[in-house]
Amino acid sequence: MAQRLQDILHKLYRPPTDRTRQVFALSRPDAEKLPLLPSIAVISITAPERPPAAIGDFAHVLRLSFADVDFLNPDLSERARGKLAHAFTEEQAEAIRSFVEALPDEICSLVIHCEGGYSRSCAVAVALHQLYGYQVELAHLTEANRSIVRVLMGDFRSHRKRKKTTR
Repeated sequence: MAQRLQDILHKLYRPPTDRTRQVFALSRPDAEKLPLLPSIAVISITAPERPPAAIGDFAHVLRLSFADVDFLNPDLSERARGKLAHAFTEEQAEAIRSFVEALPDEICSLVIHCEGGYSRSCAVAVALHQLYGYQVELAHLTEANRSIVRVLMGDFRSHRKRKKTTR
């Protein structure tokens, strides 16, 4: 087992004592190895072309499917433009916020996974840190998808304006 996953498992078994929630971004393969602890909630993010992740029967799970595309970036590649139809939406952002706000007090840790564990899941972790004060390991979240962070934070006005001008 990789050292990073071992470190996260240690923290999941010993959550913060000050009642602050912690959030971790993982890859799909690592998330599929998680123990079914009652103190963990999971946000499972898969690519539109992939089946749901085999993460077990956690009591609190939100499953989403969207492409990994930095859709607010004006300099998108042709490949990225092809993913825009499956990009993260405001509705998905609201689903994440509602899910997090409804979690019971006994949930100490939130694990978010995407396919690789470095872009979409990191973006959600960064936004939860900024919105709700979740403890994070910022050094492991440097490749977070900026568009997802912006939409989750409610900073999507430029996205709306750009959509209007491209129609």
